Amino acid sequence: MRYNVPLYFERKNIKISDIFYLTRQNPHTIITLSSGESIATTIPIKELMLYLPEEDFLNISKGVVLRKNQIVHISDEGFYTMTDGAVFQGRKRNLRQHKQIRKALGLNAQNYSEVSEDSSLQLFNSCSFLNDMPLAFCIIELVFDAQGHGVDFVFRYCNDEMAVVEGVPVSEMLNRSFYEVFKNGDKKWLVTYADVALNGNKHILQDYSPEINKTLTIYCFQPASGYCACVLIPS
Repeated sequence: MRYNVPLYFERKNIKISDIFYLTRQNPHTIITLSSGESIATTIPIKELMLYLPEEDFLNISKGVVLRKNQIVHISDEGFYTMTDGAVFQGRKRNLRQHKQIRKALGLNAQNYSEVSEDSSLQLFNSCSFLNDMPLAFCIIELVFDAQGHGVDFVFRYCNDEMAVVEGVPVSEMLNRSFYEVFKNGDKKWLVTYADVALNGNKHILQDYSPEINKTLTIYCFQPASGYCACVLIPS
């Protein structure tokens, strides 16, 4: 059977740039978009892949295709963690290939499921002099679950100005998930924080933050492996 994929995308208003990943759940292929919406279709993955740019997508197993720039972590066992927290198992044969892919994508190999309490305490004690800084500053930690799957961010340090900018007491942010504190938090921030924490890249974000109804400029850098430090300036 021949499928008119471009026409299907047009009818469903699917932009290739919005596709996060494809998964096969027989008898359907599930197209997951950046908005979080999932669309089921009977079009096979191999047919859809013909219209996806090879440089942007990665087929990690028979039933899973991922957008490369939304992958934040690849474990030695071949588990791929996405920016929305979804985790997929890659091919189990030749596990070395996952390390090669990780290197090609510029991802860090370190696993952060276990973090030294001593190193964390030392890091955050060293930030105490920033408590009264007139700019909002925080450090968030990239956290994997007990199996090394899934991703979340936890506030590990917030200075006093963070409470002013975010409208939330520091005590209610510390050691809590970003998305627990801000239940309407936009997932698009996650990919940048993960890139900083995992790969040490620096970023400057400027966007409207619906969770606090403010436009923010956020300067992000890596203070230590597995962490993202942010300076927030509202405008």
